[in-house]
Amino acid sequence: MLEVRRGTPEDFDAVLDFYTQMIDQMRGTEFDVYWEHDVHPSHELLRTSLEQDRVYLGYAPQAADAQAAPQEIACAMIVNTSGAEGYDQAPWAVEVSPDELGVLHLVATLPKYHGQGFARALINEVIAQERAQGSKVLRLDTFPFNVRGRGLYESVGFEHRGDFAIKYATLGEAELSLYELIL
Repeated sequence: MLEVRRGTPEDFDAVLDFYTQMIDQMRGTEFDVYWEHDVHPSHELLRTSLEQDRVYLGYAPQAADAQAAPQEIACAMIVNTSGAEGYDQAPWAVEVSPDELGVLHLVATLPKYHGQGFARALINEVIAQERAQGSKVLRLDTFPFNVRGRGLYESVGFEHRGDFAIKYATLGEAELSLYELIL
């Protein structure tokens, strides 16, 4: 069973390693995340998010004979209160203050853990934890061609709000699908 916990500043190296693996292992595949080392995600974003207690980490179950080995991060995401430039175009169902909003970023699962339900478990735990801390709505964006991700988000209750030109300072402008989940 996936163990989900919030990352701490001491987890920086492990989180950086996780996203480095994601970039390297997904590049050029049909599931390419189009991220760049120390650009998106930047070291600064990872550090700041860990300091703000908004990085969720899913740890793979350990094999019975691997007691001495550290658990491996199988999946991760960052939640903060800011959507990228262009989020204001979406017909959001509710208006909320920043302290009631969670925007999911960098949702990822290492390829060797695909198909095991880890991303679903992580997202469901994030929904529960964000609801418990007072968030009223979660939002996210993904590429329109990310059929697998879109199916996952919709299956846990996110509603598609449309496709819009979204601009990330580190990635440039792209047509992205925006999703919202009212908690």
